[in-house]
This record gives sequence, structure tokens and C-alpha cells, in this order.
Amino acid sequence: MLPLLIIVIGIILIFLNLKAIKKEDKSFEKILAREEENNNKDYDIEILKIRKDIAETVLELQREIEELKLSINSSNKLEIKNYNKNDKNESNLDKDIISEIDFSNKIESNKKENFQSEKQKKVKLLLDKGLTDNEICEKLNIGKGEVLLIKSLLKR
Repeated sequence: MLPLLIIVIGIILIFLNLKAIKKEDKSFEKILAREEENNNKDYDIEILKIRKDIAETVLELQREIEELKLSINSSNKLEIKNYNKNDKNESNLDKDIISEIDFSNKIESNKKENFQSEKQKKVKLLLDKGLTDNEICEKLNIGKGEVLLIKSLLKR
């Protein structure tokens, strides 16, 4: 009787273990699928961060372009008013304005520094201190593209 009882208990244990193994197989597949989804989400998050940086940089560039347009328009209007005060006719006005614009990029070094924006000066200072591009981005709260652009402008 005892050997029969041991055999029955053994068969029951084998049956329960087989059931548990089948459940583990399914749970492993679920875990694997979940991890694959998480990996894809990590890449998506990184892509979103890069897109955000690019968007911020483009927005800042657009703002600076608008500021430049406004300053150019205001300086042109000021020049026109000055010429009108001197009683010059329109044909001379057009010739004088065009002849006064210097399209060459020859700027003396001390004048060049005067044209640098505050942001450019800050980036140059941090670059001189030996900070990396990412550290400068974090410190000044600007995009990496803008830092790279300023670096390339400073090399000229």
C-alpha cells in the first residue's frame, strides 16, 4: 500500500510540475514582448528629445531672423528720413543707399566682437573654459544646434 501511495503522489507532483512549466513558457513570452516594447519606447523617447532640441533651435533662429529684419527695416527707414531731410531727390537716394551698403565680410576684429550677441559671448566664454557642447547647452538652456552654429561662427 505504501509503494502505491508514493507512486500516486509522484504522478500528481509530475502533473502539477508539467502544468507549472507550461505556464512559465507563456509568461516568458509575455516578459519578452514587454521588454521589446520598452526598448522601442526608449528609442522613441530619445528621438522625441532630439526633435525637441531641433525645434527649439529652429524657433530661436526664427526669432533672431525676425529681430534682424526689424532692425534692418528700422535702420533703412531712418536712413530714408535723414536723406529726405537733406532734400535729396529719390534717384540720388537709391544710389546713395546702395553705395553705402558694404556687402563684404571684412570686419575688423574689434568691430567683430561688437557684433557678437550676448549668447555668442557666453558660449565663447564657456568654450574657453573647456566645457563640452552638451554642458554648454544645459548651462545656457539652448539647443545643441545653436551651440554648434556659434562654434562654427567663432572659428571664422
